[in-house]
Amino acid sequence: MKIGIIAEGWADVEIIRAILGRLAGLDRSDMISIRPEEQKDETDLNAKNFSNWYLVLEECKREETLIRFFDAFDEERYLVVQIDTAERGEVGYDVVAPLRTGNMDWKCYCQVLRLNVLEKIKGQIAERYRERILCAICIEETDAWLIPLFEPVKGDTASKANPKEYLQKLVGGNKKYIAANKKSLDYVAMGKLLKKNLKQCRLGNESLNLFCLEVEGKL
Repeated sequence: MKIGIIAEGWADVEIIRAILGRLAGLDRSDMISIRPEEQKDETDLNAKNFSNWYLVLEECKREETLIRFFDAFDEERYLVVQIDTAERGEVGYDVVAPLRTGNMDWKCYCQVLRLNVLEKIKGQIAERYRERILCAICIEETDAWLIPLFEPVKGDTASKANPKEYLQKLVGGNKKYIAANKKSLDYVAMGKLLKKNLKQCRLGNESLNLFCLEVEGKL
């Protein structure tokens, strides 16, 4: 089995790989990053090494990408599409979200928003491939999936307005989870931690749990 990944960035790819490794027993050689494109070496820089939500949706529309990934091989193949919802209101994304309130049911909020984004993604993909698509819809950002690694579960982490900044504060000066350049978090290291503590994180984030349920149901 081979899994393709279309994601907003390398941090997201690493987290998806950790989840698939834990739930489906896959290793890195089983998972191919389509966007951002895998670099052959440190000098291999091209436009497809970069990604964002707009390019994720554009890649989903490219039928040649799907044909090249699915139809040229006999083996079983699935495609994971990862996207954050933080930019859902931007032109081209255009997904309606439930109104955020102080006393809202966050589990329901995540389910409704995920469904709206799911419809957006499926609408970009040629119908004959849709059954082989798994959607990692991160509400609000992938970083929200990781917050339960560093604090006890106290409700859904989608309630955090800025999960990336919140996660950075939780990590603080813990060098184990800070990249060598000290300018960003080390998502490879956090992916390994997530792989060991996935059950705990699923309890703290409904959008992560829904993605995991889809993986368990299809793979």
